[in-house]
Amino acid sequence: MLLPLHPQPHSGEILSSWMVRLAFANGFPLHTFYANLLGYRAPIWNRDTDRHPSPALLEVLGRCTGQPLLTLRALTLSAYDGILFEQLPMIGNASWILPVGVLHRTRRRAGMQFCPLCLRCDADPYYRRSWRLAIHARCEHHQCVMEQYCPSCCEPVAYHRHGIGRGRVISDQALRFCHRCGFDLGRKQPIYLDWPDVVSSRSFDEMMHHFERGAWKCGYLTPPCAVPFFAGLRALVSVIIGRYGQRLRSQLSNTLGLSLDTCYVGRRVEFEYLGALERLKLLLAVSWLLEDWPSRFIAMCGACRFTRSRLAEEVRTLPFWLASVADEYLDNRPYLHNADEIYAACSYLLAQQRSVTRGALGHVLGLSKDSANTALRIWHERTEEAGK
Repeated sequence: MLLPLHPQPHSGEILSSWMVRLAFANGFPLHTFYANLLGYRAPIWNRDTDRHPSPALLEVLGRCTGQPLLTLRALTLSAYDGILFEQLPMIGNASWILPVGVLHRTRRRAGMQFCPLCLRCDADPYYRRSWRLAIHARCEHHQCVMEQYCPSCCEPVAYHRHGIGRGRVISDQALRFCHRCGFDLGRKQPIYLDWPDVVSSRSFDEMMHHFERGAWKCGYLTPPCAVPFFAGLRALVSVIIGRYGQRLRSQLSNTLGLSLDTCYVGRRVEFEYLGALERLKLLLAVSWLLEDWPSRFIAMCGACRFTRSRLAEEVRTLPFWLASVADEYLDNRPYLHNADEIYAACSYLLAQQRSVTRGALGHVLGLSKDSANTALRIWHERTEEAGK
């Protein structure tokens, strides 16, 4: 059965937004439309439908609207597979995806953002797929900070809850309004961030305009890529807000002339759980660090004594373009000589008719006391094995 009214998905629209518009265009509230009219009675709105919708749901939607399954899958967050992540996980938190905190049909977290000016300008208001991304902290068209809550009642966006209750009239502009108090989200006064560095701000805007189809330079040893670039970007914002990032935050704040340091005192929070303004400041700060890569990053780390061990709990999980810089420029660990080098140094001392002591070995190899003790132990173990 092909529906009498089946509006086309807008460019960049997210699946749940189109599903809501589809029901409302046909004059039905959501439950009646999907359960009674389309005959799809499995749960829809008590899960994050935009992540991995049921194949049966997509089949019903395709049959009733004539939309190809590939088109419908492209409306979901899995469209970012191979760009922001290798593959979007089925459950649990995912890098760059704003969590919705589903509890039955309610949303405990602000998983969907909106640009008030986009909603105001849309003849047919809809929500973009990119508005679910933590990296999308500023509207690429209007340059304002993204919003996450109704300014009137502080509820997160939940357009699937429009029309709940008897006698509720569903407006053709419903997605522009708060589901709870009816406030016109398009009337929200936009907020702008006065970022002090024009170059990094433009670089960030360029990335946001093209990130779905772009490949990014990650240094001379890594070819232009997407997933490794965004993995490194995510690692950098994480370390800035992490438990070892206080010095780096302070240095960035002083250099850029705005506060990055006060937002995270006493807090341990993932990037995706931060507000849009906090995320925007961090993303712009990382864009600034990436300019003239890796020189500016190395200089900033040197100024605040930020070492390789502070960059990640496990450096081997970093993408190569970031790990190679950390290994080459931020590694302050002393060089650990191998057994052959230690044996050669001891043989040299003996040839000079000098005793092989901790102090002598440390002087020849340039070792600290602890490292010299380790080297002396390796020497004794080797000579004992040779004597057996």
